[in-house]
Parts: sequence; structure tokens; C-alpha cells
Amino acid sequence: MTTDASEVQEPSIAEQEWQGLISQTPAPVREIVAGVIDQHAVDCVQRFYEVLLNNADAAPFLSNEIVDTRLRAALGRWLAELFSHDAPDASILVQTQQKIGAAHARIQIPIHVVMHGARLLKRKLRVFIQALGLDGPQYSAAIAYAEDMIDIAIEVMSLAFVQGTRKEVEVNEAFRLMSLGKDISLERETQRAALLEWGQSFLLDICYGGDSANTLSDSAFGLWLRHKGSVLFQGASEIDVVSKAVEHVDNVLVPKLVSERPAPPQAIKALQGALEEIHYMMDQLFKTAEAVENGRDPLTKTLSRRFLPTILGREVSLSLRRHIPFSILMVDIDHFKSVNDKLGHVVGDSVLRYVAKILVAQCRMSDFIFRYGGEEFLVLLTETQEEQAIQIAERIRTAIEQNTALTVNEIDIRVTASFGIATFAGHPDYRHLIEDADRALYLAKAAGRNRWHVSKGRHVHSDGLAE
Repeated sequence: MTTDASEVQEPSIAEQEWQGLISQTPAPVREIVAGVIDQHAVDCVQRFYEVLLNNADAAPFLSNEIVDTRLRAALGRWLAELFSHDAPDASILVQTQQKIGAAHARIQIPIHVVMHGARLLKRKLRVFIQALGLDGPQYSAAIAYAEDMIDIAIEVMSLAFVQGTRKEVEVNEAFRLMSLGKDISLERETQRAALLEWGQSFLLDICYGGDSANTLSDSAFGLWLRHKGSVLFQGASEIDVVSKAVEHVDNVLVPKLVSERPAPPQAIKALQGALEEIHYMMDQLFKTAEAVENGRDPLTKTLSRRFLPTILGREVSLSLRRHIPFSILMVDIDHFKSVNDKLGHVVGDSVLRYVAKILVAQCRMSDFIFRYGGEEFLVLLTETQEEQAIQIAERIRTAIEQNTALTVNEIDIRVTASFGIATFAGHPDYRHLIEDADRALYLAKAAGRNRWHVSKGRHVHSDGLAE
């Protein structure tokens, strides 16, 4: 089989430069540096983390125990691959650095932190090479080779980082604009009602001697504002005013009303005034909203997978900053292929819409529901611990199994679904969380379907009894 010359991809500039550096560096010099890595890689990694853990910008990405363990091992492998005894393959090195740079973009680790880390490694390698007592030419060649190899690696990483970040920004903006176009009148009325409901419930508790501990930020409106409203209206000055007004209600007005009985009329009036201000500012935000892009799955009306990195990345960042949990459910419709094969794709589409409708009904307004694949959905449950996620998964599973409302061509279609559950454990790359949920889903399906499985390896039947 021959290959058309036009299909052969030309090596990148970085790959050509890297190949040139490797081929022009004498084998004994490469062997010297490889030997230094063999002997001192652990010391290099240790120094790298000692310094960066004291860096305020780097510490949030490195301090988690899971990340710490994985990244230490990964950095050691990276050094060994970069400075292997055999001449490394430049094309493989480029691919590796591109993957690392893309991961840095997903994690949103600042690029200057990576540059700082590279500088630390080069300094440490200089010390170890100096200790070998090489003659002048050999010493210079070894130092130049070590530093140039790291510099090219960082250049390739940085390019991939910039490309990934640019794509992320574009998707973020597209999601924001799409969200603004999502049945904006319904969204406005829903949040208006949620705000009004909290105000009435709180004041009734106060006036009739109740002990309300429910803050506005913990209400349905508060959850929506924190996880969706702040994204939908990102950059609008009104959203900052709303957020500060909510903080004022929770930190000043609510404590005053709870602690003083009977509640002072002026305090009640102040609370009503604050809620009216929030209501007014939200109206202004919704009035300026414009639908400019459709980012929903046309069949199920759930979010497009395109926006998954944006939302998951933001929830990871929010969780790391505020130490609040979140979980994801991977939902797979059981035996969906046989439905398509036996009853046709029209019936299959009806099943997909049916499951999506149940997901929407069983989840909160602050949660996110994505069409992940052909018959798969991914549900992001904001501010949800593992035990809560299990309860929600079981509730959805039961609703899908027991609901008999799906009838197509006078045929009752019985539908079940399997679930993989994963709770955020601190790794800043959201792909690890998706992989955990995927593995859990695989185990649920392997165990007989119509059940859920938690990513920690704990298997539970659909009736909730652990094996």
C-alpha cells in the first residue's frame, strides 16, 4: 500500500529543531546528562515541589494529595523520557509536550508557574553537572544540551497551552451567549419566583417565631446565581451588584432579624428593600440578554457536550477555591442499540427525549445536564456530596424504570438506565473525574444494568443494598 506524498505531514519547526539538537549533540554528552537524571531525578522532583508549594499561584494546583502523588511520578517520567540514554524521538517528544500543555490549559495552571518550574529544574541540573568535574568543552556541551532540551519542551507546551486557552475562551463565550438565549422569559420568571419564595418564607418564619437558618445564598435562587447566573451574565456590572446584595442580606440583615425578637420593622423594611434591588437588577440583566447561538442538543434540548469543558472546568476551580463538593453522574440507557435495531430510530429518539425529560425533572435548576454521547448523558450535580449523588442517582433510576408514560405506535416502551457516580476528589484536570465516572458506569453495566456504581469501587444493587 502506497501513501500519497500530499498526505505525509511535514515535521513541525519545533520537531525539526529538536531533532537537530539531538543529532548534533555527541552521544557521550547525551549519556552524561541521562546519567545525571538516573541518579538525581528524585532530588530534582523534590526541589521542584519544595519551591513551588511555597508559590501562592502554584500551591492550589499541587497541594492536593492525589495530585501530589501523581505529578511527582509524572515529572520523574518526563525527565527520563526527555533525557533518555537512547536518542529520544523528536516527534514523540513533541506529542508529549502538546498533551501536557493541553492539560495545563484544562487545569488553568498559570503559564508563569510552568516557566518557574523549568527554571528550577535547569538550575538543579547545572549543579549536578558541575559536580561531575568535566573538562570545559564537555561541561559546556552538557549544560547547553540539558537547558536547550528543557527550553524546547517548554516552548511546545506553551504553544499548546495558548491554543487550548484560546479555544476555552471561545467556548466559554459561546456557552454564555447560548445560555442567554435559553428560553429567557422562562428563566426570568423561574428565578423571580425563587427569589420571592425565599423572601416570603423567611419573613413568615421571623414573624411567627420560627428559627429560619436558610440564607439567600443557600436557596434555589442562590444556587442558580452562583453556578449559572454568574456565567450567563459574566462581565455585566449588574451581576456584581446582585452578588454583593446577596452577601449583605446573608451577613447583615438575616443575622439581625434572627437575633432580635420581635423583628424590628426597620430591619424587615431593609430586607424587603434589598430583595427589591436584587429583583430589579436581575430584571435588567435578563432584559439585555440576547439569543445569539444555539448550543443545545437539538433532539433532547440538553446542553451540548461542546460546553462540558467550560462548565466542569469552572466547577473544579470553584470547588478548589471554596472547598465545596460536586459530583457527576454518567447515565447510559440500557440496551439502547436493540431499541434502535428492533423498533427503529424514531422510537430510539423518543426514548432519548423521554430520559432527558426525566433528568430535567429530577435535577435542580443549578445542575447541568449534557447529551454526552449517543445514548449517554452526563449530569453535573453542583454542591453535592457522594451520598447525596447516590440518592439522586437512585431517584432518577427509579423514575426512569417506573414511569410508564412512554408509548410509541401503541407499544409501551420499558426503559431502564445504568449510572456511574464520581465525586470531585481534588484533581484539577476534570478528565480524571469523567474517567472515574466512566469506569463506575462500566461496572454498573457489567453487573447487570439498571443500577448505579460509585467510582470508589463500592458496588451497590439498584435496590440500594451493597454487595
